[in-house]
Amino acid sequence: MRRRTDPAAIKERRAAADAGAVFEAAARSLAGALRSKRSLTERLIAAGYAAEHVAAAADRLEDLGIIDDERFARSLVESRDRSRQRGDRALVQELRRRGVGDDVIMRVLADRSTAHGSTGGLAEAFDAQERAARAAAAKLRPRGHDPRDEVQRIAQALLRRGFPSSLSWRIARERWAEADAEGGFEAAEDHGAE
Repeated sequence: MRRRTDPAAIKERRAAADAGAVFEAAARSLAGALRSKRSLTERLIAAGYAAEHVAAAADRLEDLGIIDDERFARSLVESRDRSRQRGDRALVQELRRRGVGDDVIMRVLADRSTAHGSTGGLAEAFDAQERAARAAAAKLRPRGHDPRDEVQRIAQALLRRGFPSSLSWRIARERWAEADAEGGFEAAEDHGAE
């Protein structure tokens, strides 16, 4: 069965596209989701558009305020804070992967701490602790294993989400002890006794 469109022909058409067509393609690409300038540029070049037209379109969209790396970074951080708690290290990695510059990342993370009432130091550590505790609560469920295995499972989940090691292990032990004290894990103790 033949394809209706030939990928090589599409890339040829895109390479020959004028600046206006590339600008329209860039705008369409942003209609579905926010992107960083670098991410948009890489996406369009990979699609086959001429690099000079892509750069011009990205610059124009940035001048118009349609592309804004800081707005994109803030949106992503807020989204992660609402749904999937992440440590700063994981957020930095994700933002870098998406093409956001380090200066913007540091500014957004600093503003995030200030917005939560932190001024750095102890208050900022409390903010990270609170996020780690919420993430740990989502992972806390009895599986009938040894408590040490469960603490390790929770701590490793927090580590994968970018929380510091000492905080991850402390929160995992605390959450497990709280849940065990509430009597929610008798089955795990019975299972270990067999």
